[in-house]
Amino acid sequence: MTRVAFIGLGTMGEPMSRNVAKAGFPLLLHDVDPARAARLAAEYGASVATAVSDFAEVDCVVTMLPTSALVTSALTGDWPDGGSVAGALPEGAVVIDMSSSNPLETKVLSEELAGHGVRLVDAPVSGAVERARAGTLSIMLGADDEDAVAVAVPVIEAMSERIFRTGGVGTGHTMKALNNYVAAAAYTAASEALLAGQRQGLDPQLMVDILNASTGQSFVTTHVLGPHVVQGLHASGFALPLMTKDVGIAKEVTHAALGAAPVCDAVHGRLADALEALGNVDRTLAFEHWKRRAE
Repeated sequence: MTRVAFIGLGTMGEPMSRNVAKAGFPLLLHDVDPARAARLAAEYGASVATAVSDFAEVDCVVTMLPTSALVTSALTGDWPDGGSVAGALPEGAVVIDMSSSNPLETKVLSEELAGHGVRLVDAPVSGAVERARAGTLSIMLGADDEDAVAVAVPVIEAMSERIFRTGGVGTGHTMKALNNYVAAAAYTAASEALLAGQRQGLDPQLMVDILNASTGQSFVTTHVLGPHVVQGLHASGFALPLMTKDVGIAKEVTHAALGAAPVCDAVHGRLADALEALGNVDRTLAFEHWKRRAE
């Protein structure tokens, strides 16, 4: 069976790696927090990467990290014992980058990995932490090498219920950024509507119920507004810096494609304003910042 390494065991990476282990793949774990990797390895019956040479027997590496820069660093950066993951992997190994990465940087990384005889596919996810736990994520898969896809798909299937082939390397990350931009636009618009409705005497939970029974319904109204905004849970599992980063990628992509991105610019501006004020918090707390701005 394909031997898998999983790098990045955070909010999404932990349940995703658990599903890979449940599927029976021999698993090697690595995280910036060695204690977390050790805890999960004990739970899964997996092993922990303690030296770069541990990757020499790996067929497939999954990365689930916050940014493109961290993905590149994890794969090409020097380990204390010398060498890099990319240099240690066997010829023909496949990297599956499931992070929300910048597609331009993904293409550069793909070329760099090719110099080591390693192939890259980008396979970002959608579905949030609930579906990561259930193994029912949606995947946007970009690849140039069909043999690499054949290696990657069985591993991806352990974490997902649907895989969309988007085109060549980088198209998966392009689609993910655009998807998250649309979701962020829905969130910023819905937040503005809630604030306006409250000012006009509408009950916010009633507004959510009406949106969910009407044409304004979206993932944001059904899964985010009620529990995390109206009820104040603020634990959606998606950090404000990451949402802002993803919309920034979408902004870059859209400007390059269309020459202008007025709606994306506006959404990114709203998120950036909240991020500057709040820092690293759940994305739903942006609503509270916008509420204070409106007072």
